[in-house]
Amino acid sequence: MIVHITKKLADKLKLSPPPEGPTDALFSWRANYVQESGVRFVVFMNDASRFTIVLNEANAAKLKKLQGLFVQTLRETLLAAGVNPEVADRYIAESGNVAYAKNSDREKTAQLNKNVVTARWALHNFADDVDLSVYANKRTYYTSGRDEGWNPTEKMIELLGQYGLPVRKCRAYDLNARLDLDGRDAVRRLRVPADMTFERLHSLLQTAFAWHNYHLYSFGLFKEWGEKYYTEPDVELVVSEEDLEFSPDAILMAGVKLSDYVPEYRNILYTYDYGDDWSHFIELEQIIDDCEEQLPILLSAEGDAPPEDVGGPGGFEEFLEIINDPENEDYEEMSEWARMQWWRPLDFDNLAGKIKAGR
Repeated sequence: MIVHITKKLADKLKLSPPPEGPTDALFSWRANYVQESGVRFVVFMNDASRFTIVLNEANAAKLKKLQGLFVQTLRETLLAAGVNPEVADRYIAESGNVAYAKNSDREKTAQLNKNVVTARWALHNFADDVDLSVYANKRTYYTSGRDEGWNPTEKMIELLGQYGLPVRKCRAYDLNARLDLDGRDAVRRLRVPADMTFERLHSLLQTAFAWHNYHLYSFGLFKEWGEKYYTEPDVELVVSEEDLEFSPDAILMAGVKLSDYVPEYRNILYTYDYGDDWSHFIELEQIIDDCEEQLPILLSAEGDAPPEDVGGPGGFEEFLEIINDPENEDYEEMSEWARMQWWRPLDFDNLAGKIKAGR
């Protein structure tokens, strides 16, 4: 595997790589080092597919292990995209050891720079390298590649078809997620990869229920639902070190996968917005051992989800009464507020498309 590194990365690694030569594009990568605004990261881009790998917190210790970390994160990102482990291992083996070369291709450098911009956006959403990479690939498709008919993940999967094996194959979970709305519950049934991290599950639930990631959240895991499920989960997963001050027994969720706890813990309470305390009750319905579908998938959906900051289930009830009554004196004002919140009634096809695209 040849990685063509920019001068910034070469200087950081204290290397003088040889000139760029002819290589098989599938086994050829570009890499750049970025340091700005208190963050340091390395972005890798495959020449054939534009598939992206992001390594965050690229300090001196991490740079010393850069080759091994790149290969490890590449494999894990392929698996996170639903690639058959046998195919991922075959690709890694045929790639061989990582060797550096000088980056001199202007067109590829321009593409790499676009991926750096995408990686910056990913850093606002995730800390784990695999999550960063998955998000960066999806955002590349959504923001620019979609117009060109270019999807980095799908292109990489297409190219990996050369091995004559099923390229997609992973363990999957069917989850029933119910947002408690005091009788107007919104339900979303989702099929997700078992190795999805809880941070990516959070991102998926934000899309599924039309939230906008404005507020704090946490996950509570239960073997069985109990009377004290609101306050005493068997395992609690939180986002930051600050959360541990209030929940000292909790676990930081960065990099934690569903498969680390499910199916032992079949019930999950996802709490979003500690002001309105939106409670999403998630239950494991089914395990699929050899799923060959593109994941995640919206299987079914019922019920409208509320707009952000509507004031809990009671506020949502009042909102619906007004928004569904054009004669109400507050109808125009509430309709304008709903538009400002990007609120819309449930549209299954639109929502399923967003989930498929990773939005």
